[in-house]
Amino acid sequence: MSYKRRRQEDTKNQRGGGSGDKRRRRRRPRKQHLYLVLDDWKKGYSIHKIDPDTLDDSNDDDYDDDDRQRLPEPPALRLEPPVSRVPDPHTRVSFAALGTKLFALMNHRCGLVYDAGTAVLSLGAHAPAQMACGFGVSVAAGEVLYVLSGRNSQSFAAMSWGPTSPDAMGYPTEGWSWKALPPPPFESHVRATALHPDGRTIFVTSTDDEGRKCTYSFDTVDSAWRCHENWALPFLGHGHFDAELDAWVGMDMDGHVCAGRVVSPGFQSFYPDWYCKKTEEKMFSKQRSMGASLTYMGASNFCLVDCVVAKRADRRPPFLSHDGFVIKLTVFGLKYNRRGELQIKHHRSTRSFLVSRHMCDFAPKAFWV
Repeated sequence: MSYKRRRQEDTKNQRGGGSGDKRRRRRRPRKQHLYLVLDDWKKGYSIHKIDPDTLDDSNDDDYDDDDRQRLPEPPALRLEPPVSRVPDPHTRVSFAALGTKLFALMNHRCGLVYDAGTAVLSLGAHAPAQMACGFGVSVAAGEVLYVLSGRNSQSFAAMSWGPTSPDAMGYPTEGWSWKALPPPPFESHVRATALHPDGRTIFVTSTDDEGRKCTYSFDTVDSAWRCHENWALPFLGHGHFDAELDAWVGMDMDGHVCAGRVVSPGFQSFYPDWYCKKTEEKMFSKQRSMGASLTYMGASNFCLVDCVVAKRADRRPPFLSHDGFVIKLTVFGLKYNRRGELQIKHHRSTRSFLVSRHMCDFAPKAFWV
């Protein structure tokens, strides 16, 4: 190589244009997985890491329970909460996700933070005194986790990373901390939640003891609540915004997947039926389901987590045995057909696992991290 050409190559590399530098910069994005949280351990909870590519490409409803497999051991993480005799055998735990972090929040104790990217477990912030873990909902907005907790939604707080109180030597520190927020203008059960595409407005539908529904929103920038009259979000649980469908996607009580039209933060009218489209196919049977939840995987792809009583245990009450349950994972895509109807894409993966359950009021859930 001539001196002139060598100088050109050296200058190119110093500016970041060399082929070797490009190879170093072209790192493959971290592959995401499903992190399934179960109460399948008699001492607490397990978090199982599942690669969606390992799921079968067919429906396994015809399989006998004896043909179903157990989840691989060991799980990514086991959590044994402190034992409390009152009011429950175990301290209640709430699970939430923010970025690559999975949070386990416990009443009156420090939370635990599991980083799915590094497999590091660390201590989090102490739960606020008024927080009732195990009851409530959480919504991630930007880099902040908003938690509405309690049987009647009395506590509302936000957790984020930032400067904290100086240590004993007076040095500045950083970590996870909580901030109390204005309580919601209702004291009733939370039926549904959704984050607006603006990234700052959280919608909440509540239901009182008499079944009356009302929808509110919280502006995370102004820290203010707003009432949107007596209408309800068209799904149960958390609705996920999908940009390709331009809709909030969730599950209704009958097992249909629904895509609801996104309303503006200033919306005050009622929510008409034609704002929502539902799949003709039911994804689960409410007669057999003991708790189903929907996880968003991006690009109009979703995972349904459904817990049912195993066929071999159908003739005995499930509370007599901890081992008679099946966790069914169904990964599917959504699209609109030429008539504008919501359809499940033909390619669908389903896999079921025999599991144990030890807490009757804990609902299995999955996070896409």
